[in-house]
Amino acid sequence: MTKKILIVTERRADYSKFRPIIRRIQESNKLDYYLVVTGSHLLNEHGNTINEIKKDGFKIKSKFLMYKKTKNDTGAEMILSLSRAIQKLTPIIDKLKPDLILSGFDIGANFAASMIGAHMNIPVAHVEGGEVTGTIDEPIRHSISKFSHLHFTTNKKAKSRLIKMGENPKFIFNVGNSSLDEIIKLKNISREKISSQFKLDPKKPYIVILQHTVTSEIDSVERFIKETLNAVMELDIQAILIHGNADAGGKRISKIFKNYKIKQFNALSFEQYINLLKHSSALVGNSSSGIMEAPFLKIPSINIGTRQTGRLRQKSIIDVDYNKTQIKKAIKKALYDKRFLSQIRRQDKPYGSGHASEKIVKILEKIDLKKIPIQKRLTY
Repeated sequence: MTKKILIVTERRADYSKFRPIIRRIQESNKLDYYLVVTGSHLLNEHGNTINEIKKDGFKIKSKFLMYKKTKNDTGAEMILSLSRAIQKLTPIIDKLKPDLILSGFDIGANFAASMIGAHMNIPVAHVEGGEVTGTIDEPIRHSISKFSHLHFTTNKKAKSRLIKMGENPKFIFNVGNSSLDEIIKLKNISREKISSQFKLDPKKPYIVILQHTVTSEIDSVERFIKETLNAVMELDIQAILIHGNADAGGKRISKIFKNYKIKQFNALSFEQYINLLKHSSALVGNSSSGIMEAPFLKIPSINIGTRQTGRLRQKSIIDVDYNKTQIKKAIKKALYDKRFLSQIRRQDKPYGSGHASEKIVKILEKIDLKKIPIQKRLTY
């Protein structure tokens, strides 16, 4: 009997990690999927990335508006958006009656899906649990883990944390980061072609900027982003700036961007983004991409501030404060420090080697969902 897996995607960050898993599910004769689309995928200001999902050929079972188009840029609106996700998703899940909900990461719609699954006695599998981060993301991530029955972690430390949280080791599988799976299969675009697409000088270095708001520091986000942008402007280096997510404070940051003459994009396809990153000199900001994808590509990351505090680090990551001088120094290191660049080329791969989705799907194919205890208990 085919197992029906429900997946809800809210933004480009979770979709890039779900995409290789969905592809594997498509190839399986033991699994099928229900894909629900919401959040910033449906917003013009975030690039209407639902079109990317359609372009990838995935069937969308349902969609709903989670964010108001005129939403306030506050933590209160984040909670209201979460409540909308719960209200809209509950009847969808009740109607579809999936065999399992595949939830992920630290994102609101996935939090809603995991809570609904737990309350409706549907097994929930959590991708990327046990990670440590900054901002509101960490308690959301751990909350999803507590509502989940299966866990697919990206590294050994994350698995260890879940065990300390009282999760059953029997149902924790360390598989790696699924977004890396897409990277190893992605069609390579040459530096010359990428430079032409983004109107860059191929003979000069460039950096990619991707800095999100930090919800626990919302009163300072404008000042923090200015430190980054002023550092880049003073270095007079080519740069591509990608707008951040829809969390509280995101609109404040976007308003600041308009005052800077830096090439800007609301959203890029995963193929564009990875190839742009692959040929860059550094990723600058606070995205988890600087912790996972950039090191995998052996590209330096300038990690700014607290958003990724506690994440597993590699040699290619340079941690700095919200400080223009520190940011400039770090970018120069990424550009010119030959010893540092040599170390990066030899670094290991703690988040796996690009086969996570294959492992996840094989486990889901084999596991007997009826033998997973729906009633969870601490293991200590």
